[in-house]
Amino acid sequence: MASRINLTCHDVRLPLPLDDNSVDACFSHMLFCMALTTAELQQLSREVLRVLRPGGLHIYTVRHTGDADYGQGIHRGDDMYENNGFIVHFFSRDKVALLAQGYQTAAVEEFTEGRLPRRLFRVTQRKT
Repeated sequence: MASRINLTCHDVRLPLPLDDNSVDACFSHMLFCMALTTAELQQLSREVLRVLRPGGLHIYTVRHTGDADYGQGIHRGDDMYENNGFIVHFFSRDKVALLAQGYQTAAVEEFTEGRLPRRLFRVTQRKT
């Protein structure tokens, strides 16, 4: 099974170094929460869509606007807030829907993680 998994380091603001329709699934844990603008997130979502095979899964987790840290610290625009030098992009259900263009959304599930606890969405989408 490990031979079927490929790892790479890449700046996600750039086109993904993968062929069209070349992967079965993409999973990211809080990647979309990084200091990326909504426009950059839309581009990343389109890139994931481009590389997924038809029926492929895109599963990602993001901190949502119900999180205790939402609205705290320095507002950096686009629902981003900086605390202790770290910027987090928080998601509403509307932002999840905005990034779902070209996908069938199978589920948006809320869950908690860690000591705060962090409040997150787990988004599961399928390429149509």
